[in-house]
Amino acid sequence: MKISPIFYMGNKKKLIKKGLIDLFPKNINVFVEPFGGTGIVSMNTNANMYLINDKNKFLYDLYNLFKNTDSEKIIKHIENRIEEFNLPKERTKRNTFKDKEKIEEYKKAYINFRNYTNETKNILDYYTLMFFAFSQQPRFNSKGDFNMPYGMDCFSENNKEYIRNGCKFFSQNNIRIFNDTFENFDIDMMDENDFIYLDSPYLNTTATYNENNGWTTDNEEKLYEFCEELNKKGLKFGMSNMFSQRNTQNKMLTEWCNENKWNVYNFKDMKYSACGKGDNKAKEVFICNY
Repeated sequence: MKISPIFYMGNKKKLIKKGLIDLFPKNINVFVEPFGGTGIVSMNTNANMYLINDKNKFLYDLYNLFKNTDSEKIIKHIENRIEEFNLPKERTKRNTFKDKEKIEEYKKAYINFRNYTNETKNILDYYTLMFFAFSQQPRFNSKGDFNMPYGMDCFSENNKEYIRNGCKFFSQNNIRIFNDTFENFDIDMMDENDFIYLDSPYLNTTATYNENNGWTTDNEEKLYEFCEELNKKGLKFGMSNMFSQRNTQNKMLTEWCNENKWNVYNFKDMKYSACGKGDNKAKEVFICNY
């Protein structure tokens, strides 16, 4: 499996290991992701062309970073920033790293670099910052400033490999990237040989992308309408979503699936965790019209 260099909630690495892509149609001409996220699904799907969209401007900027920048230049920039700002070169996990003074030193270095990055707003610096943020996740306040607290990770050799993976994929000539909402995607240019994979935010989860009403019931209803329109036009779609999580159920989703008689595949023993809060009992599913 090719691992994406982008860290973001809802990463489909676990589902891919459980056979997500095996459920996709064979011989895909154009693979479309209206919710591109980390890009890991596109990176591991065979197709002749890829249309990758995300309305999150930060993710779109990362796509462009990997599309237009040599991997070794990205790696060198990160290594230089680590030296310049004295960022950690080792993991500072609480259970194993006992040097409290060093942890405080790293926290101050992180905050210093975060302040610097929020002033310069350089996408490569924002990307560097993510390696040392809590859960390596991006989060921005209403002013557009990165506000995740310090985490316990570092820039590893594996991360370098993932960056090389991302640059190799996104720089291909058959990749098109967009920064828009899924409703604006033009489905009239598609035919029965194409496939649309939808990995929208999950209505019943507490991930960072759902903060401040990031995904509402209105968005959910528009998503269902979008899928129904795809089906009317004879276009294949597949959707990752979640029926239940802890004691919260997405009744809208289950009722919609029953009404339209979509095919639903379960991923047994799949567990969901948000920003290190622990595993939640979940029922993650793949919904499709073929």
